This record gives sequence, C-alpha cells and structure tokens, in this order.
Amino acid sequence: MHLLQADQVSGSLLFSLLLFGFLIFTLVSMADPSVIDSLQRRFGNNILSALIPLTGLFVITIGYLILLNRLTIIGVTTSFLYLYTPALLLWYDRKYDQLMTWNNLTAILIVWLFIELNLVPNVSIPKDGGVLFFLLIALNSIVYSFLIIRRLDSIGFRLQPNKDDWKYSCIYLGLFIAFFAIPIGFLTNFINQTTEWMPLWQFPIILLGIFLFTGLPEELLFRGLIHNLLAKRFSKTSPLLILFFSSIIFGFAHINNNDPPFIYIHLFGNEFPIPWAYIILSSVAGWFYGLAYIRTGSILAPAILHAMVDGWWVYFFNPN
Repeated sequence: MHLLQADQVSGSLLFSLLLFGFLIFTLVSMADPSVIDSLQRRFGNNILSALIPLTGLFVITIGYLILLNRLTIIGVTTSFLYLYTPALLLWYDRKYDQLMTWNNLTAILIVWLFIELNLVPNVSIPKDGGVLFFLLIALNSIVYSFLIIRRLDSIGFRLQPNKDDWKYSCIYLGLFIAFFAIPIGFLTNFINQTTEWMPLWQFPIILLGIFLFTGLPEELLFRGLIHNLLAKRFSKTSPLLILFFSSIIFGFAHINNNDPPFIYIHLFGNEFPIPWAYIILSSVAGWFYGLAYIRTGSILAPAILHAMVDGWWVYFFNPN
C-alpha cells in the first residue's frame, strides 16, 4: 500500500514537472519571431482557429486541477473566463490602430487582477513548493493573445540578451541603488540589513527565479503592454511624461503589499494600510525599468534589471 502511494506521488510529481517544462517551453518558443509568424499564419485567420491554442491551455488547466483534486464548477468557470475573455476582446480590437483601447485595458486587467485578487484557483506547480500555476498560464495566454490575436507589432518579447541589455541593466541598477533605494530605504526604515545571510550559492538561483516568475511577468505587463500601448496612444506626448505615468501605475500596483511603513486611510468604516515607502520605491524602480525598455526596445533588459533589484533586496535586506 505504501509503495503504491509512493508511486502515485512520484507519478504526480513527474507529470507536474513535465507540464511545468512544457509551459516554460511554449513561452520561450514565442520569443522567436519565426514561431510568431508561423502561429499567425496557422491560427490568426479566424476566431475559431485563433482559440485553438487557448483551448489547449484550458484543457491543460482542467487536467491539472483534476490531478490535484481541486476541480470545482467555480474553478472551471473562472479558468474559462480567464483564458477566453481577453482573447475575444483583443480579436474584436484588431481593426483599430495598435494603441491602448478600452478592450486592451480590460484584457490586461483581467489577466492581472484575476491572479492578484485570487479569483483563479490558487494552485502551484509542482503542488508543493512550486510556482503559481496560473502565472505560467497567464504568461502563455497573454503573449499569444497580444501577438497572435491582437497582432501587436511588438511587445519587445525576446529572451536572447545582447550587450545593451546587460549594459543598461547594470547602469540603472547602480543609479537606483546608490541614489534612491539605499537613501530612501534607510531613511524610511523600509530596509534593514539582514543578519542571517543566505548561502552564496543560492544567489544565482534566487536571481533566476525572480527573473522568470516576477521580472518577466511584470515587465511583460507593465512595460511590454501598458507602457508600450500608452506610448502609441499618446504618441505626440513627451516620452518622459508617458514613462512618468507608467511608473506611477507600476508603483500603485504594489499598494496591496504588506511591507511597512504604512499610512492608514479610513474608508467605509475600515482602516486600510498603504505601504507608502514601497509605492515610492516601486515607482522610482519603474522609471528605471521603463528607461531600460525604451533604450533597448525589449522587455528583457528591464526584466534582468528587475531581477537584479529584487535579488539585491532579498539577499541583503530581507530577513525572510
């Protein structure tokens, strides 16, 4: 009996790892322009064919929820809405110029807020100690929906770094840390140097994890989509003004963070903590991420920079 249970656990873990690898593979593959061209020719001609890959993601989602014994009617419904609603909004937006519209904005908010507000099933892959399953689904679906269905010229999605990616990542990392993160962080007591050092060998793993599951998703959303579409929408506006507003949006997207110091806002009889120092530092960081995006035309440079900033903070200043 114990051996059978062990086999079942091992089989479940193996399947989770294979599925994890497949979702990473499909995401990485879409960074190749030739793959995007092929997908556009094969699936971009009518709405039914365009939904076929998303149906594949939906089947994968249902299968994984069944594997974890987490399948519910609500889970199926939210998964269905999560995958298909943005795609349909973007399909009917194809006739418009490549700029921010209400359909684009709604699609972005659905992809972001469904995860942020825990409206999709909160499951990890692998089940124990893994990453959020719907994060990988979201990455695949949003890249596919905007590049294949919406047919954006580019969101700067590439994963092969060049000299400029590394150059601007390092320059902006130094400027942000030296002139903003350390002064503001210590003055506000937002950061305190940790006394419990992680083993040095863990640092590259931390950086890779942050890059894949924080830097890349957030830069895809905030720079590749929001900043990019706003810049096209307000093309006659100063690029620095667009950068300012996209940075503020990025900062306030972290309003639900739990890192002090806080200011408290009383609303509807409730008290809401606002992590003001976190918002300020996130906005400033967003400025530098946006500069890296503008300089390179790719989300890769800001994603690398994002991983460096978060990795530096986690390793040197986060006791957890």
